[in-house]
Amino acid sequence: QQLVQTAGRNADSKLETRNTKFLLSGSCSALNQSLMELGALVCTPRQPRCGECPVRRHCAAHEQGRTAELPILGPREKPTTRRFIAFLVRHKGRWLVRQRSSGVVNAHLWEFPNLEVTGTGDVTAIAREVLGFPPDSIEPLATVRHSITRYRMELDAYCVTPIREPSPTPSPTRWLTAGQVEALAFTSAHRKLWTFARAKQK
Repeated sequence: QQLVQTAGRNADSKLETRNTKFLLSGSCSALNQSLMELGALVCTPRQPRCGECPVRRHCAAHEQGRTAELPILGPREKPTTRRFIAFLVRHKGRWLVRQRSSGVVNAHLWEFPNLEVTGTGDVTAIAREVLGFPPDSIEPLATVRHSITRYRMELDAYCVTPIREPSPTPSPTRWLTAGQVEALAFTSAHRKLWTFARAKQK
């Protein structure tokens, strides 16, 4: 907390703790990025590269000769597969998107309408449930696989044409032009779906 607060102040701030003194430049973002890089490339859970570590003189594990036993990692959780179906709906040059709510993973980022499913189901019925209107046509677009912590996500996407003029869409769902969609902050998986959809339109 002290490091982040100090990094958020003016550049080249000094932070003194009980045993150490740090010179911080930049912002909280730069500090967070540097900590992630340190953990990914140098201070790894197995075979840490202490000889290359720029902060090893401040490290209690290095001072106590415990770098081989720390951190204490618990048993790794078994990966869980989760499957989603997403619908990329285009009507009169506009695309249907929605914003994720507060308090969830990827809060406030944008995505295409989707639903988590178990097993197999009638895609047309799922589309009607998710979109609130019947689809005229449904065409497979792509499958995107990615991981979040212990979850293995599988996202099957379909291009949808509405059977009739959709009703006005309540917040947080919006009908936006391709240019507006391009500027949105998407989740990484749905950004890939947008790339596939744009390529299909060409």
